[in-house]
Amino acid sequence: MGQAGKEEKALLRKMVLEKRRALSEHERGVKSIAIQERLIGLEEFNQGSVIHIFLSFKGEVMTDGIVRKTLTLGKRVVAPVVSSEREGLIFSELKKYPDEVEPGTLGIPEPKKEYIRRVEIGLIDLFVLPGVAFDVEGNRLGYGRGYYDRILGRTSPVQVVAEVPLIALAFELQLVDRIPSSVHDVRVHKIVTEDRVIECRKSGREKSWPGS
Repeated sequence: MGQAGKEEKALLRKMVLEKRRALSEHERGVKSIAIQERLIGLEEFNQGSVIHIFLSFKGEVMTDGIVRKTLTLGKRVVAPVVSSEREGLIFSELKKYPDEVEPGTLGIPEPKKEYIRRVEIGLIDLFVLPGVAFDVEGNRLGYGRGYYDRILGRTSPVQVVAEVPLIALAFELQLVDRIPSSVHDVRVHKIVTEDRVIECRKSGREKSWPGS
């Protein structure tokens, strides 16, 4: 991706984060509950048994209720942990929430060190992902560190089965007309907002997705 694409991403990131920060806590809570209900109604969620769920931070879609509901249903919840700049993300199983969680890298909630139960990425059968902005093609704009792109991007060396669903949670205000993308970036299969479930026309790893 050229310099123009990087600058466009930086401008989009700034614009969307400002809009997201403008949401009141009440608005964010109401919208997050609607998103949770849509997510747990999805076939992918109901069929999943080992589910990666990001732990919400600052203005993101609140995932506390999703984590609690998933555990109540007897499913395994896996949370991301920033291991190091070199290794990037690892994944740890959460059993007691929020008791096993504390602010980690950059203040983002993570499992406490004494509760790290590492789960291999190949065991995860659903990824619920965060992001700053998305377009209807499934292109994702993250926070600029590339953690998810490195493990789930289309050129990632990590072996993740192509059919494993990648589902993003976002407020409607996080949708934009177009996000510049490269072959290294993640594309998601679906985007769940407070108003709808968007079936993206391209899959996360350049393969067809049923119903897309």
